[in-house]
Amino acid sequence: MTGARLLLAGCVIALAGMVLMATGCGDAPAPSTAVAADPACAQAPDACVTVGIGEPIYLGTLLYPSDDGGVVTARSVQLAVDYLDGSFDGHSGTLRGHAVDVIPEAEECSPDSGRAGARRLMAAAPVLGVIGTTCSAAAYRAAAEVLSRHRVLLISPTNTSPLLTSPQGHDRYFFRTAFNDLIQAAAVAEFARQRLRARTAATVSVNDAYSRPLAAQFVDGFAGEGGRAVAALTVTDPIGAGRAAQVASRLANAAPGVIFLPLMEPTCGTMVRAIRAEPALATTPVVVSEACMSATFLRRMGSLANGIYASGPDPTGAGSSSFATVQFLPAYRRQFGSAPATVFAFAAFDATNLVLEAVRRTAVQLPGGALVINREALRASIISVNGYDGLSGILTCLPAGDCVPAARISVYRAPQWPVGGRTAALPVFSTARTLAEVTGGG
Repeated sequence: MTGARLLLAGCVIALAGMVLMATGCGDAPAPSTAVAADPACAQAPDACVTVGIGEPIYLGTLLYPSDDGGVVTARSVQLAVDYLDGSFDGHSGTLRGHAVDVIPEAEECSPDSGRAGARRLMAAAPVLGVIGTTCSAAAYRAAAEVLSRHRVLLISPTNTSPLLTSPQGHDRYFFRTAFNDLIQAAAVAEFARQRLRARTAATVSVNDAYSRPLAAQFVDGFAGEGGRAVAALTVTDPIGAGRAAQVASRLANAAPGVIFLPLMEPTCGTMVRAIRAEPALATTPVVVSEACMSATFLRRMGSLANGIYASGPDPTGAGSSSFATVQFLPAYRRQFGSAPATVFAFAAFDATNLVLEAVRRTAVQLPGGALVINREALRASIISVNGYDGLSGILTCLPAGDCVPAARISVYRAPQWPVGGRTAALPVFSTARTLAEVTGGG
């Protein structure tokens, strides 16, 4: 079907061609009943979950609390649960007759913190799905691996690293409503070479699952556009002002036509300050990635941010209805006192609703109101998402974990970034790419 409307526990969400499984099962509290509901429950102790009468459905978040992306995601998850009753009224609705409790856990943008946070979530409650992580580094061979081993969904609205959905790096229960950085790298390379007319480029990255691959993919794309990389530098995270000045001096010696910084805060701001303090780089175009494109960066940097380019998803083209501007964004401002500080609020709302809808579809109701849910059925329901008309755009989830098979990446010039309420900011460059195009598949 196309353009259909599905009522999700009081929430109207636009769907297109969405076919989700409706099988389920449960575990320990009533093993004989659970096995009767689905024999797969007997095959492994963590294959199924039983939600008893009067018990809540547990979701988790695993987010970086020091980053704007983590804060925005946590708030968007809260709004999705709030809207289960069909209104943003500050009171959570129910799902299949059960309350939804969200257990928050923190990661610190590192593999170790991702693993530890995932283990804490599993020890706290039988979580059916986790929204996170904020940082790709906390997911890759870390939280995604731990949670997949226990058949727990991990859906990220901000993890963009290609490693997470590569054949060698993908964990079965990991999905994302964020774009793949293969698309972002190609877009930034085209902007730098074709729009800025830069013949040479330099990158500064951190050696983690997000920054280093994005820098490398940009260099490859820039070369494909006819450009040449003259420096590819790696820094520690976070970096001090003294070390940043040394890196800026090396960049000045390389004399690039453009500098790409796929960095998170505060490292991103530290490097921008050092670059602008170097006389030879005072007017060199600087492009930061979506991880740095936040209202906090603009506020901290002040006038030093002016003229800095940032790449990321274009929120003005997201969604197919006025729900985002008429209901979601006003509710966000009303409940949290400000507009989203990053461009990932829509993707976080979508990620949460994908999990909620998967639970609604797969849960089997037992006499009295208890639910039995097969974790593999949850995963199958996510893979079945095809043409979901979300706030962030049209989502189709592939078995490899990508739910954004095509994305429009835009480049904005500060201070006109689409964050902190500037949703009408106009990009200076925009291009749409599909995963098939950037991977050579079409």
